[in-house]
Amino acid sequence: MKMKGKSVVITGGGTGIGRATAKLLAAEGADVMIVGRRSTPLERTAQEINSIGGSAMYMQCDVSVADDVQRSTEAAIASFRRIDVLINNAAIFTGIGKTIVDVTEEEWDTVLSVNLKGVFLFSKFVVPHMMDCGGGSIVNCSSISGHLGQRKNGAYNASKGGIELLTKCMALDFAQYNIRVNSVCPAWVEIEYNRDVIRREDEMIRRLHPIGRAGQPEDVAPAFLYLASDDSAWTTGTSLMVDGGYTAQ
Repeated sequence: MKMKGKSVVITGGGTGIGRATAKLLAAEGADVMIVGRRSTPLERTAQEINSIGGSAMYMQCDVSVADDVQRSTEAAIASFRRIDVLINNAAIFTGIGKTIVDVTEEEWDTVLSVNLKGVFLFSKFVVPHMMDCGGGSIVNCSSISGHLGQRKNGAYNASKGGIELLTKCMALDFAQYNIRVNSVCPAWVEIEYNRDVIRREDEMIRRLHPIGRAGQPEDVAPAFLYLASDDSAWTTGTSLMVDGGYTAQ
């Protein structure tokens, strides 16, 4: 079991990629805390993990609010004694389908606050603890949209591009403390918010991904497992594309 004895915090852990990752890491022996804004999916995911012998707890948290993040970090430390892995997965998709002329200031602020500021805040509170404990692994959920220009996606892509450079800067800043920082970059993954679009635009999705289909959360979770585990002990500052071949074209 690759994560036996390790404690993990996963933001946005109640649905989608976060949920699949929480279940996989728990199956590999990790103690998992999942956080997010909606308590119902968090509770459901934690119950699923615990019902099959895993170890999971959950806490309601808005990753863009410093007090929420601090409380969640302190709760995880109180329960697990340490945080070995932080997976910054929480994200929203506000502003997709709009140019910067059409996106509102509120939409811009919202997507940057959750997608980018959330990574900053959780890392800010967890890194000092990892430094005191001798190291750890931070894995940020980015996107191919952090590497590519895409029409009418300026706010979302800016947030993911920010994650990419923040990942590299953090990797350099904290390597001396044995803290590794990497990102996972999915392409189209079928989750709650986009399921109807993916099924309606099946031909386009197949064309964009040489493998011939959109991803599933379970396709992406093993990338987080690799970067969270000791298998990636010499890997930091990298972006792992999990994209069905999208960026190879």
